[in-house]
Amino acid sequence: MRKGSSLFVWFVISGLVPLLGPLAAALYRRETEEALRICPGCHRAVRHYDAMCMHCGTDLEYPLDSELIEPDPSIRVRARL
Repeated sequence: MRKGSSLFVWFVISGLVPLLGPLAAALYRRETEEALRICPGCHRAVRHYDAMCMHCGTDLEYPLDSELIEPDPSIRVRARL
């Protein structure tokens, strides 16, 4: 056999790769777990890392710790793609 041509090893690798994608997606953090803040322009909840409010267009500075709102499932933030 030549070096690097093991059929069994590549067969095992090709079987594991499709299983890793759904596993990574399931374990990935959810956007609902992100801290929020209130936009000073329209008073809607936006994500803390947004640089601009997607509703009113107000430029946002990075918030202070006192301005952050802990994630709450009752507050819904929609992302426009």
